[in-house]
Amino acid sequence: MPDPASRPSLAVTIALLVIGLLILIPSGLCTGFFTLYPIVRAIIDRSSVSNDIFGLALAIGGPFILLGGFMVWRGVKRLRR
Repeated sequence: MPDPASRPSLAVTIALLVIGLLILIPSGLCTGFFTLYPIVRAIIDRSSVSNDIFGLALAIGGPFILLGGFMVWRGVKRLRR
């Protein structure tokens, strides 16, 4: 039988999930918008192709997406234990 002291704290697990989602959702939506908007714009009007926004959107939003995703992943992993 597992030792109850080795179980992760439920409050920390919920905090990881909530804070991770608060970081992941807005940064994912923002990065997705600034990445997909130029693609849609280029499909509609071929003269307005701009590739410089992709790198900028991923450089600014990418670390926050990774951090939020990692926190959610760790929260779910702790919840399943």
